[in-house]
Amino acid sequence: MKALFRLALAMPLIACLSACTGVKETLFDLGLKGERALSSLNRHELDAAGHHWVYLDSGTPDAPVLLLLHGFAVDKDNWLRFARDFSDYRVIAPDLPGHGESSFDPAQTYDFAHQAQWLDAFVQALDLKQPLHVMGNSMGGGIALMFAAQHPQQVASVTLFDAAGVYPPKASDFQTIIDQGLPNPLVVTSTADYDALREFAMVQQPFLPWPASDVLAARAIARNSINTRIFSDIHNAAEAARGSGDNLQLLQQVTQPVLIVWGEKDRVLDVSSVGVFSQYLPHSQSHVFPDVGHAPMLEVPQQSADLVRGFLSDLKMGGLKVGGLNTQTAAHAAAVSQTE
Repeated sequence: MKALFRLALAMPLIACLSACTGVKETLFDLGLKGERALSSLNRHELDAAGHHWVYLDSGTPDAPVLLLLHGFAVDKDNWLRFARDFSDYRVIAPDLPGHGESSFDPAQTYDFAHQAQWLDAFVQALDLKQPLHVMGNSMGGGIALMFAAQHPQQVASVTLFDAAGVYPPKASDFQTIIDQGLPNPLVVTSTADYDALREFAMVQQPFLPWPASDVLAARAIARNSINTRIFSDIHNAAEAARGSGDNLQLLQQVTQPVLIVWGEKDRVLDVSSVGVFSQYLPHSQSHVFPDVGHAPMLEVPQQSADLVRGFLSDLKMGGLKVGGLNTQTAAHAAAVSQTE
């Protein structure tokens, strides 16, 4: 009887906590809608390549297209503040399959090659004005490079924000952790993990109003098994490509102009990656932000947008020369020297 009495007393508290969780989700979603509205982006859905896609689209008619590809274990909304400076473009930011609100199929393989194929089907389903300006962060950068190599007529330029795709001469903290078989810091299993991930990935933390952090942590925890599986697919394919040198051969097939953007203090993918990308991408230029981590478009969105707008303006004016123009910080110059 006492146990039943204690349970009866606890029921209102349990109901309150459940309701509070619902309130947090509601408030977060309302705030997110406001952020999307400020960026003139609206939520849409479609089916392509056997996946259900959810994506953001500014819908700007007859404008050149910016296709924005997020990184591993995050989603389309990572681009919101960066995208605000591109009202004269049609901005499209999908949740890549297995991420965000897009579908996950455990029967599929989520390496870059398959994701690039699915991306092509997504682009065809939207009947986008081509060629596209494709931009990707981390995993999204690796997919962007694969897509550009496979579909050169569809891509006008590529912008890489701390992109996956090469093994840097200097191992990052993340690479060391994975090589030692320690828990993946990018896969969240608790609220503490989520807070640690933000500190690990970014130097300049973007402001998150209450209750955004709680909701994002809960959603990341709920996707633990999916993220573990996707990372395994990516890692296994990357190791195979590293052994064969296929990843470096792929870079040489990317003939479009490429802007390489990096955070000097990236702990996930070391800044020495810039030197490898610059060496193997025939038409590239680069910029390294000091005191920035793995996500420049989140940490310094305005500076990142200004940099990209300058790159796109030079493209439009025909100012980019064959062979690229490397704009190097001291950190980038050091990174290049490590590959020579």
